[in-house]
Amino acid sequence: MKRKITIAIILAVIAAALLTLFCTRRKVYGNIDVSVQEEKTATSDFSFTADKGDRLKISLRTNVKTGTVDVTITDSKGGIVKELDRAKALETYMDVEYDDTYTVTAVYKEFTGKFKIKVSTKRF
Repeated sequence: MKRKITIAIILAVIAAALLTLFCTRRKVYGNIDVSVQEEKTATSDFSFTADKGDRLKISLRTNVKTGTVDVTITDSKGGIVKELDRAKALETYMDVEYDDTYTVTAVYKEFTGKFKIKVSTKRF
């Protein structure tokens, strides 16, 4: 009898751990991953739909050898809702104020190096 109770408790703990892991995983809306060996000027972007109340996590990693990278997030009307600071590593959060389609745009000028931008949210 004790053995059955112990097995039931262990299974319940494993199930709770798996449920917690699934619920706290992040949903990735999109990313930009650029690596440039020769100087280049270009724009990269991606769009995603977010709901009012979502808390977005925005991650930026850069290794700029030359040039600049400027990153903005705009709403469907073209209004800037977030402008990222230039940094080697940056993690910031944005609370979505209204349901909309948002666009992350990276403008890089005379750029060599690497950068990666990722936008995600918790899955609830």
